[in-house]
Amino acid sequence: MKFKTNAKCAGCSGAILGAVRAKFPNAEWSLDLENVDKVLECHGIPDDPEQAARIIKTIEETGFQGSWLRD
Repeated sequence: MKFKTNAKCAGCSGAILGAVRAKFPNAEWSLDLENVDKVLECHGIPDDPEQAARIIKTIEETGFQGSWLRD
């Protein structure tokens, strides 16, 4: 799954990645600050609306915005 975020720097990325890794430790996470959409990518979690909503909530709990980028 991929999510658009409003991360701006390594500190933002670290906060988001720390939160999602803590809540979803069995998934692989990366955040591409070079992409215009600051894409958070996840591997290892089912690609469904319920999981996406949980991930977006986690992003928002860290003070950032997130939206699901459906392929």
